[in-house]
Order: sequence, then C-alpha cells, then structure tokens
Amino acid sequence: MAVYHSGPIENPIDTSTGSRPTGQVMVSITNRSLINSAVATVTGYSLSGVRTMYIAEALPIPANQVTVRTYYADVDAFEFDFNITGVTAEEVEISLWGKNANNQLVSAHRLLTSELVGLGPTGATGATGGTGPTGPTGPTGPPGPTGAAGPPGAVGETGATGPTGPAGARGETGPTGAAGIMGMTGPTGATGPTGATGATGATGETGAIGDTGPTGPAGGATGETGPTGATGSTGATGATGATGATGPTGATGPTGSVEPNPFNVYVQAGAAGGDGSQAAPFGTIQQGITAVSPTGTVHILGGTYPLTATITVNKAGVTLQGYPNTQIMLQAAAIPFLVTGSGVTIDGLTVTSNLPYAVEFFQFAGTNHRLTHNIIFGPPQAGPSTGWVVNRGFSTQGNVTNLLVRGNIFYSLRQPAYLNPNSTGNIINNVVYNTRGFVVDGAIFVFSGNSWGIPANAVDIALLVGTPTGAPYDPIVDLAANNSSANIDDQR
Repeated sequence: MAVYHSGPIENPIDTSTGSRPTGQVMVSITNRSLINSAVATVTGYSLSGVRTMYIAEALPIPANQVTVRTYYADVDAFEFDFNITGVTAEEVEISLWGKNANNQLVSAHRLLTSELVGLGPTGATGATGGTGPTGPTGPTGPPGPTGAAGPPGAVGETGATGPTGPAGARGETGPTGAAGIMGMTGPTGATGPTGATGATGATGETGAIGDTGPTGPAGGATGETGPTGATGSTGATGATGATGATGPTGATGPTGSVEPNPFNVYVQAGAAGGDGSQAAPFGTIQQGITAVSPTGTVHILGGTYPLTATITVNKAGVTLQGYPNTQIMLQAAAIPFLVTGSGVTIDGLTVTSNLPYAVEFFQFAGTNHRLTHNIIFGPPQAGPSTGWVVNRGFSTQGNVTNLLVRGNIFYSLRQPAYLNPNSTGNIINNVVYNTRGFVVDGAIFVFSGNSWGIPANAVDIALLVGTPTGAPYDPIVDLAANNSSANIDDQR
C-alpha cells in the first residue's frame, strides 16, 4: 500500500484576468506492475476557509495501465490524497496538473510522484519503556506563548437585526447565448368553405301619405298660403331575416417537421435509422461526414466507435467535435482518419486501439488543420520501446502547412508524431510520456510549452539528418528550456 498527499495548493483569483490559475485538476495514475491490479482511492478537499471533502472516488487500475481523471478545482485552495492498494509504492507513478479556463495545463500547479508527500503505512507501536525517576525541579522558565484557543462557547442569542445596508451595484449582464435554429413552419391547413348567407328579411310596407290641406282663397293680391297638412305616420319596419348557418371549419393542416441541419450533424454510437438531427442521430462517424456541409460540425456524442477502415475528412472548414466519454477504438491495421483539404478541426476525442498496429491514428495533408484537446494512446507493449510496433499519434504529408497541434495528451506509443520533410506548423502545450518522442525529419515546426510525464520518453524531440539548422530549433538549449527541459537528440 502507498499513500501520497499533495499538500495545500493555493489557487487565488488573478486580479488582472479575473480568473484563477486553475479551474480543473487532471490526475494521471500509472500502475507499473506487470501482474497485479491496483485500486487508487482519490480524495479531494476544498480549503476555502474550511477543509471540505468534495471528491471521493475509487479507481481500479489493471496491471501496466494508466488511468486519467479530471476534477473541478475552481476554489481558493485545494489538496488531494491518494491511497494506493494492491501494489507497492515503487510500482505507482502519480502526476497532478492544473488546467486553466482554456483547458491548458498550468505548470505552476504540477506535481509528480517525487513531489508528493509520502504517507507510507505506520509501523507498529513499540512497547512503552519504564518510567525513569523524577529529576529535580528546574528553575521556572519565562512564560510560554499563549496556548491555542479553547473550543468556542455556546452561541449567544441573536441580536436584533440591524438596518439593511444599501444594495450593491448590479453586475453586468453576461452575453446572451446564441439563439437556436428555428424549425421550419408547417404548411397552413386548407380554409373551410364559407357558410351560406341568410335570407334578407322582407321590407315593411310604406306608410300612407297624409291628406293635402285645403288651398287658401285667391285674392287680387297674392293670397296667404294655406296651412300644411299633417305628415302621415311612418309604416312599421319589417322583421329582420334569420342569420344563415356557420359553415364547417376546414381540416387542420399537417404539423411541419424539423428538418436536419447540414451545418450541425449528430452521431451516436449504435443509433440506427436516424437523419443526423440531434433527436435522431446517425450511427457512424462516416455518415456524419458524408452529410455535413463545408464549415459545419459533426457532433460525436458519447460512446465507443469501433473502426476497421479509414475515414477521409475532406470538406473545408469541418469540425469533428467529441463529447465526454467519446472513444474511437481502432480494430484493424488501417489509418483511422485521413485529413485532407483545408481548415479541418478535430477536438475532444479519445483515440486508441485494441492491439498495437503499425499505423498512425491521424494522417494530415493540406493546410490550416487543427488537432486540439484529444487523448491519443496505444495499448501497452512489452519490453524496451526499441522493439515496439511503430504506432504513432499522427504524421504529416509533405504538403502540410500551418498545422496546429495543441493541448493533447500522447502516451504508450512508439512516437507521438512523425513530421515529414517540408511540412510546417506549431506543436504547443501538449503532454507526452512513455514514447520515443517527436521525430522531426526535415520539417519546420515550432515547439513551445510541451511537457513530459512518467514513464519518461526515450527522448522528447529527435532532430534527424536533413532537418534545417537555425530557428526554430537552434540554439538547442533554448529549445529545451522552452519545452520543460526537453531531452533532445540532435542528429543533424
């Protein structure tokens, strides 16, 4: 059994950025025993004022295997305990890394096995020796420092509540998230026929005209006008006709369906009969790539995706986005992903194989591709690494330019990458261990911020004959210093 303790790790907010150096902690535990399984009990504590346990997880680790976990750590300070059973302390390697808000490893919060505090098992308590005679009383020494405060007394009654202070200023409203895509409106149902108009009621009879008054007598001069006769009474209004019946309501039209969006295609391992929408995903990655439009995203949902043939990614600007618990499992000697064209991004995948195959997991051709935040590893191989099958994380063809490889983890491979002549790009902030290192064969790549875990690589970076001298590789001491004291094999 072995017990290790990280000790308190301070993680205050940086006032210049408004965030902490570490938001998550990545823990890697290696069982180097070739025959015995181990169980690692990981316990994490928040130290924000009170030591509070918030992580407790038991991790089974088979013989000669590595387990990696990522935990929340956005607190003022934290610490971790590791209790390993089933193997000896010499057969365990532990590394702990902070990860910032951009999911990049934080060197300031890195601890390896040698830097952890060993809390090995306590030996049995020996027998208590006999009590010696009491010596003479010495002179009274000066008063000692005040002892620790005793436990708090009982809480007194709560006093009356003071007046409420003025309200603090309201914080700025965070940006509104992007609106989701609106589904298509279904067709409008047909209008029902208009009901017949009711018949108009009959017009009432016109009242009789009143009698004309008598005409006044005519004089020599104009006679006076006789009085006007009385107006006859108005006839009665006819009755209003009955209202016609309302026509029947037309049938409701069919509800419009939500069409698949070719710029956001979804894939779920084992799904069948889907159309690529989030509600009905495709069952294979190849279906998703076939359906996605250039510059769109194939969302690869959690699950294990077995591959026995090469998937070609050749649409400009496409992103393959892995989700938590997404694992690509190669089961044949075929390159899983051949990336051509331009602007392809592969992010968030875990890629491995059931057996060691002499192929690379990714082969790149073209321009401006990105390989970011993936975990790429091979199954364990016995014996010295000089005899391992030549499996690789990725390789470049000669026409590759501006390839970005950032924030990945490579381990248990013959090589994390083979960089062929005339290819160019940047390899930044990756973690590599238990390999024979990056091989540079006449390529021009900037290495910066990369780091190396345990078991250590045979070399970290190998510069083969024909690789140019000068920048970005020389001076060699600067190249090593900018990559965590890298072990560089310069064969030029």
